[in-house]
Amino acid sequence: MKKLLSSFLFLTFLNFCYGQRELQSIQRYLQEHASAWNLKSSDFSNLELVSSASSKAANTKHWKVRQTKNGLSIIDGFGIVTVTNNQVVHVTTNFVSITEPANHSALSATEAVNGALKHLSLAGSNMKQLKYSENTYLFSKEGISKENIPVKLVLGQSKGQLVYLWDLSIYPVSSEHWWSMRLNAETGEVVFQNDWISHCSAEHCADENHHISETMMVPPPPPGLDQYMVYALPNISPAHGNRVLVVNPSDVTYSPFGWHDTDGIAGDEYTITRGNNVYASEDIDNDDFPGYSPDGTSSLNFNFAYDSVVGVQGNLDAVITNLFYMNNMMHDIWAYYGFDEESGNFQETNYSGSALGQDQVMADAQDGSGTNNANFGTPPDGQNPRMQMYLWTESNVPDLLTINAPAAIDGAYSCSTAGFGPPVPTTPITEDLVLVIDDGTDTTDACGTITNGAALAGKIALVRRGNCTFAEKVVACQNFGAVAVIVMNNTGTSTQAMGGGTGAETIPSIMVSKPNGDSFVNQMNQGNTVNGTIVNPGDLTATDSDFDNMIIAHEYGHGISTRLVGGADNTDCLFNAEQMGEGWSDWFGLMITQVASDLGTDGRGVGTYVTNEPNNGGGIRPAQYSTAFAINDYTYGNTNSNSLSQPHGIGFVWATMLWDLNWALIDQYGFDSNIKSGTGGNNMAMHLVIEGLKLTACGPGFVDGRDGILAADQVLYGGANKCLIWEVFARRGLGFSASQGSSDDRNDQVEAFDVDPSCSGSGLGLNENKTTQIQVYPNPSNGKLTVKNSNSEIQQIELVDLSGKRVYTTAGNNNYEVTLDINSLKKGLYLMKVQTRNGFQTVRVEKL
Repeated sequence: MKKLLSSFLFLTFLNFCYGQRELQSIQRYLQEHASAWNLKSSDFSNLELVSSASSKAANTKHWKVRQTKNGLSIIDGFGIVTVTNNQVVHVTTNFVSITEPANHSALSATEAVNGALKHLSLAGSNMKQLKYSENTYLFSKEGISKENIPVKLVLGQSKGQLVYLWDLSIYPVSSEHWWSMRLNAETGEVVFQNDWISHCSAEHCADENHHISETMMVPPPPPGLDQYMVYALPNISPAHGNRVLVVNPSDVTYSPFGWHDTDGIAGDEYTITRGNNVYASEDIDNDDFPGYSPDGTSSLNFNFAYDSVVGVQGNLDAVITNLFYMNNMMHDIWAYYGFDEESGNFQETNYSGSALGQDQVMADAQDGSGTNNANFGTPPDGQNPRMQMYLWTESNVPDLLTINAPAAIDGAYSCSTAGFGPPVPTTPITEDLVLVIDDGTDTTDACGTITNGAALAGKIALVRRGNCTFAEKVVACQNFGAVAVIVMNNTGTSTQAMGGGTGAETIPSIMVSKPNGDSFVNQMNQGNTVNGTIVNPGDLTATDSDFDNMIIAHEYGHGISTRLVGGADNTDCLFNAEQMGEGWSDWFGLMITQVASDLGTDGRGVGTYVTNEPNNGGGIRPAQYSTAFAINDYTYGNTNSNSLSQPHGIGFVWATMLWDLNWALIDQYGFDSNIKSGTGGNNMAMHLVIEGLKLTACGPGFVDGRDGILAADQVLYGGANKCLIWEVFARRGLGFSASQGSSDDRNDQVEAFDVDPSCSGSGLGLNENKTTQIQVYPNPSNGKLTVKNSNSEIQQIELVDLSGKRVYTTAGNNNYEVTLDINSLKKGLYLMKVQTRNGFQTVRVEKL
């Protein structure tokens, strides 16, 4: 054991020295190129190496460096520097201009915490200081927060100036939010507040991982016989196929000790749905402590029957097993594309010794904090994320609402319920409907100040879906005495179950479709009184999101995008108005549920199972995902419209573009059903998006996201797909001339449909060599390839497969003609990068 520990400490020392050499090289590069970002060389005088993230490109790593001043980190002054073969090839910059701080650090850490609690309307208590190191503190949670409260003195930007800030996080016991906050260290003003919990609607020291890394030289056990009865991928839900028994599904590379290990030594630590990647249990009582978990006994047999008579609430063994399976599959699949230990994935034990462990997903099945929703809270690396999965009440109930008058529209209407507030009562509520009027952008969505509040007293309020949450609308109406709320959908022809809520809602609410809501408003505009009855006709059968693999993937996807954009130590990069987190999450679910028979022009809905829709239904997004504009014609310009919600509607447009990209690559390279290590266009899309997340600026808009993917293609494939990518995004209005304006403003986007000028006239396809200077023949080849260049000497030739892995390298020796022997390569497509004295060209080749 001592020998293993000594080896680990020696490796740690070597890694530290290697990192410091990289930091010096990166610092020189940044100082030499400072003017490119309108900065001074002195702005990079004091840098700290924060972390590194892996790349699937050969000899490539993404290094995160942060600016410092006066011995303090500048929390929003950092960049991701991509280094290949010891050369900087890309910089994703969030660096800032450094000035003298405009304030003083007058407040103590205790005063900062108390100020944050007051801002959040949380009662203070006698918090205990648990830890202290230079400028860093840890306070006990004391019934205020679900986690201890870390507090750190930093520098950061506020109102265009560099100021001292107290940076902290509080996870209120209500578990609705997990606040990351920064307060002016002199005045106590809250200058930044971000919720780490994305709705579907304490410091860890390095030595905490030492014992983990000792085990990395212990060989994994032989294949297990653990088995799970689940809706196995690519199945989506009970509506899409039957449960099947999967045996030993853990990945030998990324879960080498199985799904029930936590220490990296052969032998399972748990026989329940708990292991290195996730701890799945029920949280019906909403205390955020692990509840019941099914036990597979020493044989790890999770083959549990499902009793259709008692429904999902009586089948905890089955639903928790599916939740456990899906979290582990998301972990294992996306590690192949770069969401691995070094990049900040979720594991109790990091077998490689890189980054921080102790952050397995805490997955709560049938969480009691609400219905019709799901969420994922993502703290920085080394702290446990939490997934909360809810039951969903029946959607599109045919007789929740009956319009009694006028006769022109009387009758029963299909509605959906809310996952917050009191349920629709069995005692009828019969009242006139009153359209809410407010002073906001959309004057009927109850998101501005209500101007006809007196008219709502004792009535049923009618509001349009729009720029604030469903719960905020309900509370605004109940404050004026409304007895119930009807929300009119603002898109499509269906309704959706409404999620969210804070516990402040005291009146029931339902949703009607846009056409039905329009008919109510039309009658009111004609001067007619609309009277209705809201009543629960009986038990509203529940579905369970623990059985909806798309929703589980969506929530887990929030953790991936939040950890990768800006680096795993900083989960405050997806907070701004135009950020695309909801879109990335939808895309994760779409990608892992594809099958070979799918077509890009098919319509794919999200959440059709939990909302009781047919499999070809519209789901909970404004339209189905499809490359066909007849089904989904949304473009970048639509993000300016208040008819699309923030963040889900904005994210939906981004996912539409990523889905198009997936199909353009499939059209080019084919589809591969091997979800982990295939070489099809779908696998390439997965590589590009994960690598692109690592290269996307903090606080991104769509242009930043697009540029991250273009940069990823350059890093992984030498820019071979540059023009294909440009044409995909240009088709949806995110072309070369598009502008995102301020990514903090959701209404200033400008769409454009042009491509990069270098791609004009290229047609949708590879940015490969089109000249006669480089000839490759025979192509396709059965094993021998000749490469000729009549214009310049060939220096080096590389072949990479479609996953970005370099599989062949040879020196050109400055010859004009080189012959290759590729007999050892598998059949399939490859990208050949030919380096000459004049640069390099990329050519597609096929091995027969």
